[in-house]
Amino acid sequence: MIYECDIILLSYESPELLKKCVESVLEKTRVRSRLIIVDNASKDKSVREYLSGVHGNDRVEVERLFSEENAGFAGGINKGLKLSGAPFVCLLNNDCVVTEGWLEELISVAKKNAAIGLVNPQSNTFGLKPSRNETIEDCAKKISLLKGKYTELGHIIGFACLIKREVIEKIGLLDEAYAGVCYEDTDYSLKANRAGYVSILAEGSYVYHFEQASRKSLEKKEEIYKRNREIFEARWGRLLRILVVSDKKDKENLEYYEILKNLARERAIVDFWASSALNLEQTVKHADIGIKKIGKLLKVPACLWKIITKKKKYDAVITSEGNLLLLLKDLIFFHKAEIFDVFYGWKVKNKEEKVFDLKNPQELAKYLRGLK
Repeated sequence: MIYECDIILLSYESPELLKKCVESVLEKTRVRSRLIIVDNASKDKSVREYLSGVHGNDRVEVERLFSEENAGFAGGINKGLKLSGAPFVCLLNNDCVVTEGWLEELISVAKKNAAIGLVNPQSNTFGLKPSRNETIEDCAKKISLLKGKYTELGHIIGFACLIKREVIEKIGLLDEAYAGVCYEDTDYSLKANRAGYVSILAEGSYVYHFEQASRKSLEKKEEIYKRNREIFEARWGRLLRILVVSDKKDKENLEYYEILKNLARERAIVDFWASSALNLEQTVKHADIGIKKIGKLLKVPACLWKIITKKKKYDAVITSEGNLLLLLKDLIFFHKAEIFDVFYGWKVKNKEEKVFDLKNPQELAKYLRGLK
């Protein structure tokens, strides 16, 4: 069989969830695929018993690998990646249930743009949950009109993620420095971004995720999360929060939005406030850019209130609004944000007259993280 996709399912304990996951993959997958099940040294004997009896069908072939030790998420997935060879690879947790057309849509959207490297499906993980009287499949049918549409993400989440083969060939496997679980998927996304790829959410594909179910039995969970976060932030820096206040017109604001995508790709959450509404039907949305329309008369007081009262303070405020700039400079003791004036095109400067280009914001991100 020639496979279009290798599905790497990482198994650990939870036999009932595992069974639901495997059955959904065999029933709902129409793409010619190989399901590579990597069991991460489950102690529950019923897991091996179940997996030993699983058989594929005319669309999905099954291959099993029983690891002698728990290699963590990255290590377990890498065992499967080393066996894979299809043009697409899909990582899948054992606490997921897939729906009709899930994989076809992930692959279809991935093919839309050469820059797309990693693809998440829509999910309850991203806030789309079945209502009280809906099944998981009902929820999937509800978004069927969104097939072909996608939103750019700052990074993928590894519970269910499609990866193009060329990405793996360029940046390699997941980094096993992240022991246990956590941050390895974000790290991989940012490496892919540095290699010229973006991560996206396929809005018309749905996978339900029983979140944290596979992590409940993880020993020393908080220690693992803390250690992995330290490794990640030493490599990539902390998450930035930036407010951009625009005085531009409609079409200019849409161009501004496109420019700000570059900033969001530097691991930044961007709040974009404008006096006119943006028609985002003309572009691909970015999940880490929040948009707010606000009238000219309310702009300055509303911005000041937001900046000063925000619990997670902004690292930077970017604007060319003269009155706002003056007030922010006077009130810096309260908000602590670095203030940047948009003075020419997409160039910004701070109070020390240091100039940065929003079209190429790597230096700005380094500066805000203290990597001057």
